[in-house]
Amino acid sequence: MTLTPIIRHIRTYSKNENLVKEKRELIAGEALKLFLVNGYVKTTIRELAEACELTEGAIYRYIGSKDDILHLFLLRINVNQIQDYLRGLGEIDTIEALGKCIWQYYTWQDQTYEVNIFYNREINNFTREDRRVLLKSQSDYIHFFDELIKKGVSEGIFHTADSLLIAHNIVMLGYDWGLRRWFLSQYFTIDEYIEKQTAMFLYLLTADSEKKRKVSPKK
Repeated sequence: MTLTPIIRHIRTYSKNENLVKEKRELIAGEALKLFLVNGYVKTTIRELAEACELTEGAIYRYIGSKDDILHLFLLRINVNQIQDYLRGLGEIDTIEALGKCIWQYYTWQDQTYEVNIFYNREINNFTREDRRVLLKSQSDYIHFFDELIKKGVSEGIFHTADSLLIAHNIVMLGYDWGLRRWFLSQYFTIDEYIEKQTAMFLYLLTADSEKKRKVSPKK
C-alpha cells in the first residue's frame, strides 16, 4: 500500500531550490518558537522577520502568506519519512522491522514534541485543507503500521484480528508522549518508554491467541 501525502504549492520568487529550502527551514523554525510563546494569531510577520534577521519582503520572497508556514510544518510529518526508513532497513524479519519502526516513530515524536503541542493548541487556525492534511498524516501512519502488522499475520508471525486497532494505539501512544512528556518523563526516559511500549505490542501480537486473557467490560 502506497500512501501519498497531500502537498500544496507554496509560492516563491526564488528559483534557487536549495536557498528556498534553507530559508523555509529557518522561517519555520523561528516561527514555531514565536507561535509557542505568542500564539499563531498574535505573531506578526514583522516579529518573524526580526527573529530570522530578514526583512518582511525577504520573508514573502519564500512564502506567500503566514498560513503557508503552517503547511511547512505539515511537510515534516508526512508518512514518506517512515516508509523511506523501513526501505532503508533492507531485508529484515517483520518483528524486527516493527520494533525498529516503533523506535523511529517514537524518537521523532520526542524530538518534535513542541510541534505536536503547537498542533494540538492551534489546529483551529489551520485552513480547512491543512486540517485535513494534518489528520490524514496521522491516518497514514496508522495504515502504515496496520500494513506492517498484517504482513506479520500473513507470515504466521503475528496473531491478531485487530491489526488496525493495534496500529492506531501504536501511533497514538507515540503522539501521546509528545503531548504528555511533562508527566511521563518523570517516570521514564524516552528509551524506556519505547522499550516498554514495544514489548507490550509485541506480546499482544505474538502471544498465542488461544492463551490471551480475555477481559470483558463491566456492565
